[in-house]
Amino acid sequence: MTRILFMSDLHLELERWRLGVPEWAAFLARHKAIAAHPSRGPLLSEVGSVDLVVMAGDIHNGLRGIVYADQVAKFLSVPVVYVAGNHEYYHQQMDLLEPAFFRAAEQTDGRVHFLENTSAIFTFYGTRLYVLGCTLWTDYALNGHVPTAMGFAARRMNDHTYITGAQGVFTPGDALTRHRNSRLWLHRTLAQLHRTDAQAKTLIVTHHAPSPAFLGRRIGNIAPAYSSDMLVEFAHLAPTAWIHGHTHHRHDSMIEGIHLASAPRGYLTAESRKALDYHPGILEI
Repeated sequence: MTRILFMSDLHLELERWRLGVPEWAAFLARHKAIAAHPSRGPLLSEVGSVDLVVMAGDIHNGLRGIVYADQVAKFLSVPVVYVAGNHEYYHQQMDLLEPAFFRAAEQTDGRVHFLENTSAIFTFYGTRLYVLGCTLWTDYALNGHVPTAMGFAARRMNDHTYITGAQGVFTPGDALTRHRNSRLWLHRTLAQLHRTDAQAKTLIVTHHAPSPAFLGRRIGNIAPAYSSDMLVEFAHLAPTAWIHGHTHHRHDSMIEGIHLASAPRGYLTAESRKALDYHPGILEI
């Protein structure tokens, strides 16, 4: 069995705001006491032996996420797969940052694999594992009226204030286009693997959720900005597992024959106690 350590929504960019909190300072002091341990994020010294680390987005703003991923890869001596969340792009120009992510990952000598409508191939214990990754975004269809959901997202989601593109502010229409491209890419890639390498294992990693079953408190008018409902259409392609983030709702589930899991840490300001107690998830496939 391949043992995968997975995490999302660490929001490392918020840790600096907690440095004056005594319990948080003590928590970070434990990091410094462990040789070569990353100075931020969850404690990794007790995770045991793992074969792969998956980071499903909202790890840190910009390229700092790749820097952290490389620190984790070095500390655990295993490769890291990294998919960007929406927060990676905050205060950034998306069309410039995305290629920079690929370049930064390439400079880690194979330790970090950044995925956006791309895949990475590993062999563990004689079995191939294909990891397919993308942010995914959303189709805004969850509540049955796409224009209404897009209008609500434009007003309420910081994505459409803090992210820019070549043409200006990143809009819900831009997110929908990206979602459609990623969804089509996932279909085509999984179908090809199903035909050509059916004995291999396939792991999908996205930031946005593929099912409304995992919305947690992200319900009502905001729900379509967090999830699409797409598992039924992927069931026949039999992905081994699907890891996601974004909803800040931890779970380990089976739906439509697909093993789905999420292990978010959450915002340190609003969810500080949970953040201190946080442990990444473990998936065995």
